[in-house]
Amino acid sequence: MVLKSKSAWLFGLVFVFAVVAFHVDSIQYRFMRDDEEIAFRTTSKDLSYTVWYQAMQDVHAPVWFSSFWLWQQFVGTNEFTARVYSVLATTITLALVYQIGRTWFKSSRVGLFAIAVLGVNAYFFTYALEIRPYAVNMLIATLSMWCFGRWLKRCTFATALVYGLTVAWMLYQHYFLMFLVAAQFLYLLFIVRPSFKMLQQIAAAWLLAFLLWSPWFPILIHQIRTLIAIESSFGNARGAAGIGSTTESTTITGVVSLLNLMTSGQPGLYLLLFAVGFIYSGRQKRYWLILMWALAVPLVALLVNFVFSVYTPRYITYLSIGFALAIAVGFSVLPRRIQWLGLVAFAAVSLWSLPSQFGLNRIPHRAIYQDIAQSAQAGDVMLLDNADMENNVVLWQMMHYIPSSITFTRDINQAQTARRIWFTTADWFDEAVQVDFKHLEPDYPVQRVLGDCNRYWCYLVQLMVAPPFKTPVVFGEQMPFWGADVEAVTHDTVDVHLWWRAAQPPKQNYSIGLHLLDAAGNLVAQIDGPISHYGHESVDTAAMQPDKIYIDYRTLNLPDSITAGDYQLELIVYDWQTGERLLLADGNDHLVIEQVQVP
Repeated sequence: MVLKSKSAWLFGLVFVFAVVAFHVDSIQYRFMRDDEEIAFRTTSKDLSYTVWYQAMQDVHAPVWFSSFWLWQQFVGTNEFTARVYSVLATTITLALVYQIGRTWFKSSRVGLFAIAVLGVNAYFFTYALEIRPYAVNMLIATLSMWCFGRWLKRCTFATALVYGLTVAWMLYQHYFLMFLVAAQFLYLLFIVRPSFKMLQQIAAAWLLAFLLWSPWFPILIHQIRTLIAIESSFGNARGAAGIGSTTESTTITGVVSLLNLMTSGQPGLYLLLFAVGFIYSGRQKRYWLILMWALAVPLVALLVNFVFSVYTPRYITYLSIGFALAIAVGFSVLPRRIQWLGLVAFAAVSLWSLPSQFGLNRIPHRAIYQDIAQSAQAGDVMLLDNADMENNVVLWQMMHYIPSSITFTRDINQAQTARRIWFTTADWFDEAVQVDFKHLEPDYPVQRVLGDCNRYWCYLVQLMVAPPFKTPVVFGEQMPFWGADVEAVTHDTVDVHLWWRAAQPPKQNYSIGLHLLDAAGNLVAQIDGPISHYGHESVDTAAMQPDKIYIDYRTLNLPDSITAGDYQLELIVYDWQTGERLLLADGNDHLVIEQVQVP
């Protein structure tokens, strides 16, 4: 495929759109973690509180949190739109990546290939959707490198000062973006070997950045002192300063883990393309600039981490941009006839292995709670039994997704005043939880199970439902009927659940008939037979276990000729051999369950 310069930007637009569409579609599969809830909580009041909190109570720079607060003023406090904010930043980042590839290497292909690499890269994907500063970090890092490259090309005070503005932004955005400035410095020192004029310009740029940032500098000192005190008091201190509780030590294992994340679990494939690019482009200064971006950033961070606890992969996500450009250069030097075929194969392998790099310990609270919201009924109770209610993520998610019609309680006796109980726990194997569940289960059989309890996480919500009737209607003094739930009525079917429970099983097997009659009393549809427990276990009435609840799933198939209107559901119990019906206490041989309207 030959790309003409006039049409290459159209392909770039298509590539950017494809990546953005992939990210937006993936939002539904991303679940909130603790730091994301903190982002909402610390921006929940006014702007002055948002800035004050970062300055006095936390250890972050203020710009991203302020911009996130402003974003919420327009779109509201919503998990989806919060991730869209990160996606918008990613969109601009990808456009800049294309421009860097096109201008630095005189090839639109490098820009296109870099966008494609980022689109299927686990490192970029994971943090481009976070409700944290990382997507904007990648944007400002890319913009800074773009401006740094323009200054290197033009060597004017104006371009140097524009670059200096990006450094100031980075200081206000995230402190650990300074690892990128360190990489830029190393590039100047070892690759460019700047003239005195260039040194004056870069000094002016950095001085401008510091002067613009200087009002916040005393706050940084306060944050460091606060951090040291907090980390020491909790025994998390590691090194001279830093966040020991949220960072990792510099180890071989950590380096290997970072490499796997950078390469979507395919280090051999990525490093092969990296090596090809290095062999053919290693003499170009601009190629060394992206190498510094990709490799010097993590190297500096890991070395500094020996003294100050500053390293964790999410703090240096912006290296993924430089790494993607290096891989794109490797693609661009391949023979043209295999470039696009190779890119397709690369994307397929990366997408296949991409999920292997995701953490498996994020609990899908949102999915569970949204499922509850869809099934909730008035009067439902959520019983919180060791349900991790001290977790702010759980509280935030419940507040935003659980409908107000559901009552929350920790009291099992209060829960039993409702018919439907959502039994919720984050520790299913706790003995006290098991005792409570077993206490409820005889009268509240489980109807649905949401969540899981596996090796990575445990969070279970079980819908436990009592029979509709408090006291039964008894057929023939042998078959206590505890009510019915009409689950769905369509033009084709009527789905009904019949509840049965007997202290002693009947002496013989009876057939149960569910009938649908029209207004004139004519039989329209029927289904007869033994109990169909949950729709898959056939139970003869004589084989019923004492005091066990049986839920008889029945589906009435309606005739094609049925007309819309009101119909009557009736229930009978009879001897299938003789046809003799069991009578009710009032002498009737049938029970009217409910009036239904067929659409």
